[in-house]
Amino acid sequence: MLRNAEIVDGPAVAMLVLHELERRQYRQLRRVTKEQLSQLLFVGYREPNFRYNYHLARVYQNQGVAVGVAFGFPAEQEGQLDNQWTTLFERLQITPPQQPVVRPRALPDEWYLDLLTVNPRYAHKTYQLKWFDEWLMTDVLRCARVNDKPVVGLDVRPGTAIASLAAQYGFVSTQRRRFDRQTYLHLRYRRP
Repeated sequence: MLRNAEIVDGPAVAMLVLHELERRQYRQLRRVTKEQLSQLLFVGYREPNFRYNYHLARVYQNQGVAVGVAFGFPAEQEGQLDNQWTTLFERLQITPPQQPVVRPRALPDEWYLDLLTVNPRYAHKTYQLKWFDEWLMTDVLRCARVNDKPVVGLDVRPGTAIASLAAQYGFVSTQRRRFDRQTYLHLRYRRP
């Protein structure tokens, strides 16, 4: 079942985001322990201007537990979201990285899909012949339409599962980008 995230989803969603950020291997987060990052995500989940707060999340729930999550927002909101990282590091008394953890990536006309992930334990499960990540991607496209955004954008590393999923939905690569010394493709999907 797809739904808006709630406060009670905090622990499950924080763990999903933690695993995804570890998979992305951001250099700026290497100085932060897994426990510190987990605490930062859990606290930030409740903060209104944090990139991974529950107001921006849609979850896929299976048997009462959030097993997948997608974070997306209109491009004009992105600048406000990244200011919270430094505040959270200071509040939790963690030495912040020298550079921002996440740089603004959305293009002005986009609904930006920042993160979509499913718990690996549920990655190969389906409901009504759709994978859980497919349900989330379909929901992202619906959210963009509801918010009157003609384009959905996201950045992916080539060859990843999310890159394959986006290709299945008709996303096309528009540019190569470098973030944190890694190559990403910026993909866009324009509504028909």
